[in-house]
Amino acid sequence: MKINKRYPNFMVLLTGLLFLGGLISCVEIDNYEAPAETIQGTIYSAVTGEPLQVTENEIRIELLELSWTETTPTPNPYFYANDGGTYKNSRIFKGFYNVNVNGPFVPLNHKLWPAPNTDTINLSANITIKGVVTQDFTVEPILDIQWVTEPVYNASDKSISATIIVNRGTTNPLYNAGAIKNINFYACEVAYPGDNNYDNRYSKIKNSFPGNETIVIDGVTKPNAFVFGQPYIVKTIGQLTPRKWWLRVGANTNRSLPTGTPYNYSTIKSVTVN
Repeated sequence: MKINKRYPNFMVLLTGLLFLGGLISCVEIDNYEAPAETIQGTIYSAVTGEPLQVTENEIRIELLELSWTETTPTPNPYFYANDGGTYKNSRIFKGFYNVNVNGPFVPLNHKLWPAPNTDTINLSANITIKGVVTQDFTVEPILDIQWVTEPVYNASDKSISATIIVNRGTTNPLYNAGAIKNINFYACEVAYPGDNNYDNRYSKIKNSFPGNETIVIDGVTKPNAFVFGQPYIVKTIGQLTPRKWWLRVGANTNRSLPTGTPYNYSTIKSVTVN
């Protein structure tokens, strides 16, 4: 007589299904609608009135949902402005938020940085995000970099040079006293050159500024010591190849900010080398 021994397997299967059903019954289904509200805006320079010159991911936007009361609210994951100083996020839950931005400028919320700080000025914004909301900010850049002369090609050594001026962008005593840390002349084959996008064969990355420095332009040696508010010559290195080159100057100080020691930038120029 043949005995059927499949019942133990059936019991194991039944037990497993009952256990799985118990687990499923303990799972809370997320029936919240997906975030679909939009916040957007532009970060303007208080010096120029124009959108602040930055590189992508240099200005950090921070959202704190004040309408969330079940637990102590914490900033949502940060997101960043683009190269043009504008930002947009279309995946935000409807609610009441504090909107703060940090980057190469005086922090909007003075009491948070540097700590401890008795300065209670807070220029961040408390707004309701519902539908499409625009929130612009005007900030005081740590540095303001302007072209004095346009970039020009020097055929004698296949370089590009220009004259700039670097000024303090703020009168705030906590942020206008840092020594210059870098003045970099970025050359790149594509638009939006900066510290995250440059050709190191031709870009001059500079972090030393002796008082007796000189520079050679078309065989002529010229004094070129850096001083705030005074003309300063920047020049590429190596021998540039024929093409269109995008150029920008970035500079920073040793003043610590919530995002480190980020760069302020000039506008972008281009020179075609034939």
